[in-house]
Amino acid sequence: MSPDADWYTYTDEETGFSLELPEAPNYTDDYNAFTMYSYNGPNSNRVYSFFSLDFRGLNKDNSPDDIMDSFITNIVNNLNGELLNKKRQKYADGLRYKVTVKLNSKKLMNAQFTLQNDILYYQSVEDDADEINDSNTSHFFESIAIATPKPKKEIPWLDYKSPEGAFSLQLPREPTDLSRAHPNPIDEDGEPYYLHMYNVQDLKNDNNYLFRYNDQPLGYYMEDPIGAFESIKDNFEGKATLLGEGKTIYLDGYEGREYELLIQDKYHSVCRIYIRGNRTYLLLKQKLNVTDQASTDDLFFSSFKFETPKTQELETLSPRGTNFEIQFFEDTSLTIDSLGYEDVYLKNSHDYFALNKQSGDVYQFGYSDIKDYFKIKSRKEFFETNANSLLIWNDSIVSQKDITINNKEALEFYIQNQDTKVTTRHQIWIENKRLFLLTGYLGKESMDSELTNTIFSSYKVTSEEPEFDLFSSKTELLMENLKSSDTVVFNNALGAFDYYVFETEDLPKLYNALTDTYASSENKELISHEILEELTITNDSTTLDFLKTLYINPSTNDTLKAHILNTIPGLKNSDKLEVFNNLLSNAIPTNTDNYTYGVTSPYRDSLEFAIENNKLLLSLNDYKTYRSNVLSIFKDIAETHPEHLNLVSDNLDTLLKYAQSDLDSYLDMKKGEDYNFKDTSLMYSYLSLFNTISYNTPLSDNLTKALMNVEDNDWLSLRAMTARIHCGLKVDDKHASQKLDSLFSRYEMMEVYHKTNQFDKIPKKYTKPEAFAELMFYNYLGEEDYYPSNLEVLGKITKGESVFYAISYSYEDEEDDSEYIGIVGPITPISKDTPFNKYKSYSDYDTLEKDWKSQALNLIPGLLEYGY
Repeated sequence: MSPDADWYTYTDEETGFSLELPEAPNYTDDYNAFTMYSYNGPNSNRVYSFFSLDFRGLNKDNSPDDIMDSFITNIVNNLNGELLNKKRQKYADGLRYKVTVKLNSKKLMNAQFTLQNDILYYQSVEDDADEINDSNTSHFFESIAIATPKPKKEIPWLDYKSPEGAFSLQLPREPTDLSRAHPNPIDEDGEPYYLHMYNVQDLKNDNNYLFRYNDQPLGYYMEDPIGAFESIKDNFEGKATLLGEGKTIYLDGYEGREYELLIQDKYHSVCRIYIRGNRTYLLLKQKLNVTDQASTDDLFFSSFKFETPKTQELETLSPRGTNFEIQFFEDTSLTIDSLGYEDVYLKNSHDYFALNKQSGDVYQFGYSDIKDYFKIKSRKEFFETNANSLLIWNDSIVSQKDITINNKEALEFYIQNQDTKVTTRHQIWIENKRLFLLTGYLGKESMDSELTNTIFSSYKVTSEEPEFDLFSSKTELLMENLKSSDTVVFNNALGAFDYYVFETEDLPKLYNALTDTYASSENKELISHEILEELTITNDSTTLDFLKTLYINPSTNDTLKAHILNTIPGLKNSDKLEVFNNLLSNAIPTNTDNYTYGVTSPYRDSLEFAIENNKLLLSLNDYKTYRSNVLSIFKDIAETHPEHLNLVSDNLDTLLKYAQSDLDSYLDMKKGEDYNFKDTSLMYSYLSLFNTISYNTPLSDNLTKALMNVEDNDWLSLRAMTARIHCGLKVDDKHASQKLDSLFSRYEMMEVYHKTNQFDKIPKKYTKPEAFAELMFYNYLGEEDYYPSNLEVLGKITKGESVFYAISYSYEDEEDDSEYIGIVGPITPISKDTPFNKYKSYSDYDTLEKDWKSQALNLIPGLLEYGY
C-alpha cells in the first residue's frame, strides 16, 4: 500500500497523540502500564506497533536520557534482539531516538522513541531485512503528531478482597500473583508450605508492595506463635538487614510484629506479620528509591483487615471397617500406627487431619481400638486423666464440661498455653472398644463457630456392635493368656501390667501366678518380675507372709530371691525390715547379677538401719556382686555420720580385703575388648572411700597409682589423684598442676586441697571469684548437657546485696555461631578459712543479646529457684 493512499488515523486524546497506519490496528497486547496496538496486513510479514506510556508524576529522580536509555535496553532485551543502531534525532519539543534491532537472521525492527511532556511514545515496524526501509516505514514514523495531553487522572486505589485468605486491603492496582510452594523444613518428604503471594507497584510514589498468607501443611498446626515470629525474622537473614528488634503490634486482638528492613542493604522497607490461628499473614512495603524512607502511614497498611472466612462444605467421614461416621472435610490425611502398643491399653491409632482452606483452621479426629484387658472405675475419672495427659509445659485446662455423645458420658475441654496463649478445643469419649479424641486447633472466631460446633456434634453410630464391659475385672483372662505359647498373645498380656489396675481381691491370683507353669522359663522370669513389681503397689497383710514362704521355697532361684528382697521394703507391714534382714541373713542370693542394688537399698535409704545391721552388711562384701554398693554405703556413713567414723575405720581391712584382686580383675578387663561396667563401678567405689577416709598404706598407694595412670578414663584418673592427695600419698607436682589448669578437673583438685589444709597449693588466679564462677558454670553445663567449647565472663552484676557474674558460652559443633548467656552466684569469698561451697549456676539457653546485663538480671529468679 502506498503512503499516498488513504491511511487510517489513530488518535489518543488521553496522552495527546495521533498517527497514521495502513489500516486500523487488528490486535492488542495488554501490559500492566500500557496497551500495545498492532497492525499486520494480509499476506505480509510486516507489523506496525505503537503505544504511549505516561510517566507524568513518576521517575522524578531520573533524567529524560536515563528514562530513554533504560526503556530502549528493556525493549531490546525483551525481544532477545541485537541492537544494530541507536541514533538520537533532532527534535525541538523533547527527546527522540531511532533504533534498529536484529530480530533473527531474516527480520529487523525499526523503532522510534519519543519522550515529550513526560510521556513516552513508541512506534515500531517489523519486516524482512530487505523490505523494511521503504516509504511506508518513513511515513509511519513521520505521521505522529503530539498535542497537549489531557490532565492525568488520579486512579483511585482498588478494593482487594481474598475470600480464600479471609482478608481485604486497598491496592494501587491489580496485583501480580507470585504464589508458589515452599519445601517443608520439618519433613522434606512432607506436604510443602503453600505461599499465596502477590506483588504490586506504585511507581508514582516509588513503592513496591508485597503481601502473602500461608497455612500450615496438612497435619501441622501453629503450636508456638512466638517461635514462628522469631523464625520469620531469622529468614530475613541473607535477604535483608534487620534495623532494630522490631515491635509487637495487634490487629483485632491477634498479635503481630513490625520490622524495619534494608533490602539488598539499600531499599528501606517496613514489614508487618500477623498470626491468626494457624494462618500467617505478611505485608511488606519497599521503597524503590534508595534515599527514601518507608512509612507505615500508608493505605496499604491501614486498610488491611481480617474478614470472616467463607463457610466450607463438610463431608461424611465413615472409616472402613467401623460402625460410625462424623462430619469432616473432604481433603484429609490419615496416619495409622500399630507398632509399639504392647504396653498400653490401645491396639493402634487412627488420626485424620483436615485443613479448613477458608480459615486455616486445623481439625484432628482420632480413634483407637481398645484391648481386651481395658478396665476403668468411671468414665469421668478416665476422661479427666486423659485430658491432663495432653498438657505440656505451661498448659492448663481453662474450661471443661461433662457432655453426652451417643447417649454416653463424654468430656469437652479447652486447653490454653500460658506462654503462647494458643487455645485448643477437645472432646473425648468411649464407644464400646474404641477411644475417640476430637481436637480443633483454631483461631478465636472459629473456636465455637457454627461450623466447628457442627463437627463437634456430628458423631453418629451407624450400626450396633457387641457391648464391651468397661468396668469388670479382666484379671482371670490376663492370667490365662500369660500361659499362652503364642508370642503375640503373651506379649500383650505381659504388657498389660503397665496399665492394668489390680485390686486387692486379685492378690490370690497373683500369688498363684508366681508358682504356675508357663510356656518357657524365660516367660516365667518375665512374669515373676512384673508380678513382684505389682506387689509393691497392690498388697495387703497377706503379702509379706506369701513372699517369705516363696523366698525359702527350695525351688526359688537367686534372681527371684533378690527380687523378693527388692519388693519387701515397699510393703505396708511394720515388720517388713525385720523379715527382710532375717531372709537375707539366712540365704544371701549370690548367684545373680540382677536386683543387687535393690537388695542393699534399705541400708542406703536409712544409714541408721545400715549402722544397726553393719555386720550383715559387711557379710555382703564377700560377694563381688554387692561389693560396690557396700563400699558406697560405708563411705556415706563416714561422710554424714562422723560419730560413727570408727565403725568404718575399724572395718577398713574387711572392706578392702578384695581390693587388690578387684584391681587386677579391672586391669585385666582393660587389656581385653569387652567393657565391664561393674568392674569400673567397683573402682569408683574404692576411690570414693579413699576420698572420704585417709588410708595411707601400700594397698591404697598401689591402687590409686594404677588407676591414676589408666588411659581413656579422665574422671577415674582424676579421682585417683585426689584420693592420693587425700590419703597423703605423693603426687607429681607437674601432673597436679596440669589437673588444676584444666576446667574439667580443677574443682575436684581445689576441693581436696581445701579439705587437706593445702589451700596454698592452688594458684591464686583460680581462687578469685570471677575464675571460680567460670569454673562453676563450666561444670554446670557439663552436668546439664555437655561441656561448652568457649566460655567468657561478661561481667559482674548486682541485685540488692548480692553479686553475680554473667557468662557467655558457645559450642563449636553447632551449625551456627550462636552464643548463649548464663549466670552464676551469689558470689562469696573463697579461702582456706571459709567453707568450700559451690556457687549456683543457671541458664535457660537464651541467645546472647547486646544488653546482656538486662538478660542476666532476668535470669536471677531462675538461678535462685532452679540453679545448682
